[in-house]
Amino acid sequence: MKINPKPENEIERLKALDEYAILGSLPEKEYDSIAQLASYICGTPIAVVSLIDDERQWFKSSIGLDVTETPRELSFCQYTIMGDEVFEIRDAIENETFADNPFVTGNPNVRFYAGAPLQDKNGFNLGSLCVIDTTPRILTDEQKKGLKLLANQVVLLLDSRKKNRDFIKSQKELQNFIELSKDLVCIANVDGFFYKVNPAFTDVLGYSKEELEGKPFIDYIHPEDLDKTLKEIEKLFEERTNISFENRYRCKNGKYILLSWNTTPDPDTGYLYCIARDKTKEKEAELNLISSNKLLDESQSIAKIGSWKFDLITNELIWSKGHYQIFDLEELPSDQLFKEYRSKIHPDDLSNLDKAIENTIITGADIVYNHRVLFSDRTIKYVVGIGKPYRNEKGEVIGVQGTVQDITEKTLAEQKILRKNKEIRDIKSALDEAAIVAVTDQKGIFTYTNENFRTISKYSKEELIGQDQQIISSGYHPTEFSRGMFVTIANGNVWKGEIKNRSKDGSYYWESRTIVPFLNAKGKPYQYIAISTDITQEKLAKEKLNNALKDLEKKNLELDQFAYVVSHDLKAPLRAINNLAEWITEDMPEMPDEVSTNFGLLRGRIVRMENLINGVLDYSRIGRTEIEKETTDLKKMLNQIIDFIVPIEGFEISIAENMPIIETEKILLQQVFSNLISNSVKYNDKPIGEIECLYESLVDFHQFTVKDNGPGIAEEYHKKVFEVFQTIEARDKKESTGIGLSIVKKIIEEKEGRIYIESENDNGTSFIFTLPK
Repeated sequence: MKINPKPENEIERLKALDEYAILGSLPEKEYDSIAQLASYICGTPIAVVSLIDDERQWFKSSIGLDVTETPRELSFCQYTIMGDEVFEIRDAIENETFADNPFVTGNPNVRFYAGAPLQDKNGFNLGSLCVIDTTPRILTDEQKKGLKLLANQVVLLLDSRKKNRDFIKSQKELQNFIELSKDLVCIANVDGFFYKVNPAFTDVLGYSKEELEGKPFIDYIHPEDLDKTLKEIEKLFEERTNISFENRYRCKNGKYILLSWNTTPDPDTGYLYCIARDKTKEKEAELNLISSNKLLDESQSIAKIGSWKFDLITNELIWSKGHYQIFDLEELPSDQLFKEYRSKIHPDDLSNLDKAIENTIITGADIVYNHRVLFSDRTIKYVVGIGKPYRNEKGEVIGVQGTVQDITEKTLAEQKILRKNKEIRDIKSALDEAAIVAVTDQKGIFTYTNENFRTISKYSKEELIGQDQQIISSGYHPTEFSRGMFVTIANGNVWKGEIKNRSKDGSYYWESRTIVPFLNAKGKPYQYIAISTDITQEKLAKEKLNNALKDLEKKNLELDQFAYVVSHDLKAPLRAINNLAEWITEDMPEMPDEVSTNFGLLRGRIVRMENLINGVLDYSRIGRTEIEKETTDLKKMLNQIIDFIVPIEGFEISIAENMPIIETEKILLQQVFSNLISNSVKYNDKPIGEIECLYESLVDFHQFTVKDNGPGIAEEYHKKVFEVFQTIEARDKKESTGIGLSIVKKIIEEKEGRIYIESENDNGTSFIFTLPK
């Protein structure tokens, strides 16, 4: 059965359905009537108004069913909403999509289904109006048409319900807005009575709603303001437009407050819709301002501030005492003051000042200006001014007033800062050209990197800023190194040293770095600047030289040892002795048993000596000859080694499935695994020996493990066993040259890998080694 098909616009469809807020609502007879009519028209016992959300189909109305919802994946209606026409299943038991549907195989035993999509005006199918029968049938074209018409009616009901809900919501929002408004809001009728007042109206005036609503509003107006108010109301009705005016209203305590009104008439009802704001405190503030001019003059003098007012009608310019002090002028008549003022403005600033004033006069916008004051001795002051236009009762700008401040000290300080900033920028620019620079906060997060830093680290600016500096950590340095560096700079001291980092592509680079902490007022670092130079090539050259010297020293030592052994022609005498022992044994077949045993021991010692010589030769060759790399299937190679070395009986071998195929010197890796597996076989003391070959891929290395269940190796021998000619058991007990693990260790370390042991006495041994990828 196909499960849960979804329209391409499913996300938008679900959003549209959610906007109707219909899911989970109570039954409504209008929907039931439509469902009943659909049942009647189609002649089916079941009819449903179904809405499809993300997980279910929910029934707004259902005739003939006693459930309110079903899972969407079992619904027939999920297929109806996939198209625009009536979706019909004439016999569900014969339809492979629905034959195994639980509603077909069980209650209510659906056989026939037809559904018309409930499509809203935006084309989203919200659900369906469907009819269901327990016997197969076919709808006529007229019945399908009727079903679609009824589905359209359902959508109209949904739209109507949504509009009604939105209207109620808007009404509540408006009511809440009025109720919560701090402004005084009221409605007055055509007879001049208060009809409705909001809580702010009663709070400000002190009356209750009952004391205001139904009372004439003129009873509360100050007698001196009554005539003016009535004229404004008369104008309101004549012009049918909103008006603004002020008057005084009597509070319940007998005091008057000044209210600023905005009033609009409703032509249909005659109601006046009014909003008022208490301006009493503003008026009092204005009066207080006038009474405190002397204090203001003193304050302006101290703060180097002046005030001014310019009347556009009379061209009168008025300055405060503080303004005169800024311009070093004595009080002058208005006409002389204007001329003297303009003469002191720096000629280069006069045009911009005139443009600012003109813009304020034309647009009514606030004015903000700054200019220089030029004195006769060529000294200069810097001033900044702000101003606001004021208007007449017609709303026309008739003047501008504002303040001016002497900002000479501030400006000169800023200019000095700018010069210093330029110096810092120049230094920074020079630094950026020559060095690798990064800035971090106290938590080690990058806040700045220069181009040189991004070039050497191969990270972009976006990849670095906001990231921890550990993003470039190479992991090369020990914990003590990093801790020491952090302690130094965290204590406010400069740190200098060499550090190895890792770039984005995995390559490494060295820096000679100096880290300087920036300290706050408490002497604590709040950020750090690191200035470095690239010393990668020097470090690489030094490293190569050191490695070459070490390698040369090691090879010379090996060659000396090798030459010493070879110079004595050990192998030739050994073969002669061995041949002589074999001839004596052949010539004296009846020699005593004790003598025969001694000759056997003699030949064993000769074989051991020859193996030892061969091992020494092998050991000396490692790293001295180039071996070509080849593609090597390690699992296949290990199977071959095991077949050759491990006895068929008495051992269980397992090789990890994830053994890789790598490019390597195959013969060397064969030698490593052969020696390790041979050791596991040779020294195993269990009835059934177990050997496991494991693999793990590390970031930069392949890691291999050869693990056995043998007697184990005590910790004090973990390093010793890798030394040349070292064995744990006596050679009389286990035949061994003591050189196999030395060869293994040398091969691995020559390839810049590492080998170590994890083992305990009588608890098995794991040889773990790594090779670079």
